[in-house]
Amino acid sequence: MKLFSVCRTTGLCLSALAALSACSNDNEWKDVDGGSPALALTTSHARTEAGRSVNITGKVTDNDGIAAIDLVCHDINLNKRIDIIEIYGEPLKEYDLDYVFKIQENQVGESFNIDITITDIGGRKETQTLLVTLDADWSAPYFTTSPDAEVIVLIKDQTVFNLKFGVADNRVVDYVDIDLVDITDGEDAPKPVEGYPRRVEGNGTAKLDFSEKLTLPSKEANLRATVTAYDREANEPAHSATFTSIVKVQALQDMEKMWLCDVKDEADLNSDIFGVPIICDHIGEYKYQVRYYNETAGTEVSLLGQKGSFGPLCFAPSKENASVLGDNPDEVNWIKLDKANTYYLLTFDTFNGSYTVEDYSIDSAIDPVMHMHFGGDDLNTWWGGWDTDAWWQEFYFGPMSGGPDDVMKMTQDAKNPHLYIYEDWKLSKGDNLHFVIHNWHSHGWWNFVAWRVDDSADPSKFMYYGNVHPDNPHYTGNADYFQWKYNGAVDLDKWGDEAYRKEFVPDNWVNMESIERGGTFKLIFDAHTERARLVPQN
Repeated sequence: MKLFSVCRTTGLCLSALAALSACSNDNEWKDVDGGSPALALTTSHARTEAGRSVNITGKVTDNDGIAAIDLVCHDINLNKRIDIIEIYGEPLKEYDLDYVFKIQENQVGESFNIDITITDIGGRKETQTLLVTLDADWSAPYFTTSPDAEVIVLIKDQTVFNLKFGVADNRVVDYVDIDLVDITDGEDAPKPVEGYPRRVEGNGTAKLDFSEKLTLPSKEANLRATVTAYDREANEPAHSATFTSIVKVQALQDMEKMWLCDVKDEADLNSDIFGVPIICDHIGEYKYQVRYYNETAGTEVSLLGQKGSFGPLCFAPSKENASVLGDNPDEVNWIKLDKANTYYLLTFDTFNGSYTVEDYSIDSAIDPVMHMHFGGDDLNTWWGGWDTDAWWQEFYFGPMSGGPDDVMKMTQDAKNPHLYIYEDWKLSKGDNLHFVIHNWHSHGWWNFVAWRVDDSADPSKFMYYGNVHPDNPHYTGNADYFQWKYNGAVDLDKWGDEAYRKEFVPDNWVNMESIERGGTFKLIFDAHTERARLVPQN
């Protein structure tokens, strides 16, 4: 077994030059008082962890002269002699012991005794024991779950903030402090909220999950919730963790963005690069609509008022009355979609609490490339001339970060031809994610089919930006898509003018400058719903 250790030694009475000039032939030193050596350990109990070091320190003195120091603990494979005479050329009357020894990562046991024996030139010995325990805490606690940086609480007869968080530590979560202050008049003028701050004691374990409805005044206000978790080394600043959320207490608002959620684990809700949950269309005041492809029967969905958490706003059928939407995640049952390989159109009105769920088939769904044959020779190199002189090449598309030469070919789903997938996309944390979905063309750039996004830094919708396709011998055109999508609002004769096209679809590429997580991902693009998600690949 290989041991890693560092020895730091200092002689206080003799300089290095004096040691070098000592007579090497004189190996006899006389006693001065014949007394035993003395050892004053800095501590008799050292705490560390497996895989970390223990520092053995103390002051050694002897009027006759210190000959050697032995550090022995067979349980941790420590057997070290510091030969003072060999190191310095003569015994020392004073010595600062400072020895570092690393405990192996696979060390078995919780406590050990290191015997420290001082021997002087007369052979007299003094032994003291240093207790070493592997119960130190070098790591701060951390939150496994926490609310968003900004949350909304709706004013009701009894207004409550459903505070949920999880905290963990490598050893023990000792306690958590919760503080609420009113910052309605500004961050610089905080007012205390009655009953806070308050303390939640840990349960003696390495994990603490907290869920409680905090009653708030039923009036509009901005509150700052600060939660700080401590481990048993709480006196050390590095042994605490804090999160802060701004709690906006308000009447129900007409929110610009709402999301359809189809996952039940909060980790899944936040493990994507983009696309989870699914952005809805804001079709009117308090009204939201979204199209969703249900691959598996029994999927449950809800409407979220925040992107990264199931609460505080989660709209779904109330447990008390399934025909009306509730808004509290603990008081609703999510909508179950019973049909597999089926599209659903869901519409919500958060003001009056109504909702509708309609299903329709894959075959009745529309997309702009559905009449072409993905992977077939359906792309005319020169666009015009649909007779036998046309030069047909393979039609496919996928993520493209530069030009058509670097298009990453997607795969068309076997059950749903509106669905396209690109797998094994390897990304590193901090990467710049820059691409559009675009077709490949043998002669370079050709805007045959293309999709752009609503927001480069936070893409939610992938909107069709490509050409209007006329009928030809290989496929039917896509005028039906434009009629379905825009209901006659688009002049197809003008669509080829890019300035006109941008009135309907912004020319935005995905451009996420520094993604938060790395790994292997899968891009799933639905050309019918015009939604995409980039999620970890299992």
